[in-house]
Amino acid sequence: MASFASVCIYFYTHQYIVEIMNALTFRLLEVFKQIVESGSITAASVALKLSQPTVSLQLKKLTEICGMTLLETHHGTVCLTDAGSAVYQCANDIIRTRQHLSSQLDTLKMDNSRSFKLAVVTTAKYLIPPILKPFCLEHPDINVQLKVGNTEQITQRLQDNKDDLYIFSEVPEMHNITATAFMDNHLTVIAPADYTGPNHCHLKDLQEQKFLIREAGSATHQVLVNYCEQHNIKLSNIMLIESNEAIHLAVASGLGVAVLSQHTLKQSKSGAVRELNIIDFPIINQWHTVTLKHRPQSGSSEKFQYHLANHYHLASAF
Repeated sequence: MASFASVCIYFYTHQYIVEIMNALTFRLLEVFKQIVESGSITAASVALKLSQPTVSLQLKKLTEICGMTLLETHHGTVCLTDAGSAVYQCANDIIRTRQHLSSQLDTLKMDNSRSFKLAVVTTAKYLIPPILKPFCLEHPDINVQLKVGNTEQITQRLQDNKDDLYIFSEVPEMHNITATAFMDNHLTVIAPADYTGPNHCHLKDLQEQKFLIREAGSATHQVLVNYCEQHNIKLSNIMLIESNEAIHLAVASGLGVAVLSQHTLKQSKSGAVRELNIIDFPIINQWHTVTLKHRPQSGSSEKFQYHLANHYHLASAF
């Protein structure tokens, strides 16, 4: 078992080292390193563009902090003591580490200015590519990393702070986000091309039809559920399908009717389905960009948000 004396020696030695480290500054080490490498205080003052008294004062302060002589002069030549060698090695290590860190940060800043991560809900994958095309042509040096998922999945990515920018039609209820609307999203009722059921009516008149609906994690699903609850509509024949493409194909094949975004329909073969004239439809919500308040935005991400705000009309051409 360690003696009381050895414990005290360790404590006071440790405390002494902590005090030295707290008192040391990068500037003191930088000046000391320059004195050693220049060979004199005069030469160091010239290299550092400081006055000779200032350099002498910095050396004196460092010597007092360490409590030991760091430099000795023999025949006009500066020589390191053992303590001075230790401090000089420390100064080299710290300055080298700082330079390495600075280089890494510069690289990261450069990468951040040339790329950003974009996560969008499934329906937005029809909306975003036509908007991305002119943006990428205008900024060929920017790399966009695109992630697509349903609303639940993209919300989870938002909570986990995985991306720079998010696109939602239904903004998650989170207090630490900023949401900005940039375009209307029209949800319409579609049916097979040869559909002969109710039309020019309320959605309630279609409640006996088979409805092809996105899974519960989808914003389109939630919009339809909310509308039905508000208007006391009970859809009695529902089939859950996980993708908009599959729903569109299923409707085209005559399997049932559905509610889809018009952005989805614009990507589909014309004539395969028909839009029904249902009262209150299309339901209009909005597309939003969403960012986390505490996450700094890269220059490339900010450029894309500006592009969305000022050039979103390009998407209507597709």
